[in-house]
Amino acid sequence: MKKLCSAISLCLLFVLKGYSFTQIVTVQNHVFTPSSFTINLGDTVKWTWINGSHTTTSLTIPAGATAWNQNMNSGSTTFIYVPKVLGVYNYKCTPHQSIGMVGNFTVVCPNASAQISANSATTFCKGGSVLLKSSVSANITSFQWKKNGANISGATSSTFTATTTGSYTLSVTNNCGNSNTSNAIKVTVNALPAATITPSGTVDFCPPDSVVLQANTGAGLTYQWTKNNVNINGATSPTFTATQGGSYRVIVTKTSTGCSKQSPVTKVVKQCGSIASTIQQDDNNSIKVYPNPSSNDFHVLLPSFNNEELNLSIFDESGNLIGIHKISSQEFSFGNELKQGIYLIQIKNGSTTLYKQKVTKE
Repeated sequence: MKKLCSAISLCLLFVLKGYSFTQIVTVQNHVFTPSSFTINLGDTVKWTWINGSHTTTSLTIPAGATAWNQNMNSGSTTFIYVPKVLGVYNYKCTPHQSIGMVGNFTVVCPNASAQISANSATTFCKGGSVLLKSSVSANITSFQWKKNGANISGATSSTFTATTTGSYTLSVTNNCGNSNTSNAIKVTVNALPAATITPSGTVDFCPPDSVVLQANTGAGLTYQWTKNNVNINGATSPTFTATQGGSYRVIVTKTSTGCSKQSPVTKVVKQCGSIASTIQQDDNNSIKVYPNPSSNDFHVLLPSFNNEELNLSIFDESGNLIGIHKISSQEFSFGNELKQGIYLIQIKNGSTTLYKQKVTKE
């Protein structure tokens, strides 16, 4: 409870220091009350008449200060003076100076003070920021933000946006030269994890084939794969098998910090390119497709055919399957039904691909 009261008292004192003060001086019975006091530069002196006929008239005052002479009576009950210069101000009541109706006040430079606070969390991921705000005493004319005790170039306003790790303070100076430094606020900026895909760039494949995308791995990482900037449901492992064309990314998150990074795009294209592969060792035993291009049928020669159950699949340029033929002999023809265009044919023995070739129907 004691600590709470002390904290409240300090806060209240700080708040009060932030505003100018008005010192009331009563004028009555041939006395100025109080007759002597000290105020801060920027404060106000206000004489208030109670009775009698008097004046408040400056005597010796600091060089550069403005002199005054004001009647204080029932027709003029108040007079306000705002000192602009540091020093001692002596004044009198002209008709009653001889009986001791004099006064004085001293104008001093007040202490400068500043407190800083953050308007949001001070620990965040790289790319984020936090706004640091200040609450300062009156008549502050100079602000300088510091990081780890060193001035931040150009940071001379009452607020500062922090984007890097460090201990931040604010130094202030008031209009009469007093300076002070605020409390410190520690800002922590956590690094983003790496986010890469192997393979990267553009990847071609031809259905029913697929391509495996591999994200970088490491301790404490989680994953979310996206296609065309939309999360793929359930795709939360370090690898993803793409069976469709699209723009793929992986979002990698470091669990200890909550920081995430999105990888560059890997573009997967369903493109049935000119890819020929054989399982034969020489031209005499190689699978052949001819003529290519053709305006009628395509002929397939399988010199090593051994009564296997082979399938020939036909895909259009977009990778869509448009037909499957069973092959039951060494020579086989197909394609009379195809329209003009480019196609990919694939010959498989069970799950083993024996041959791929792009063909053109004229």
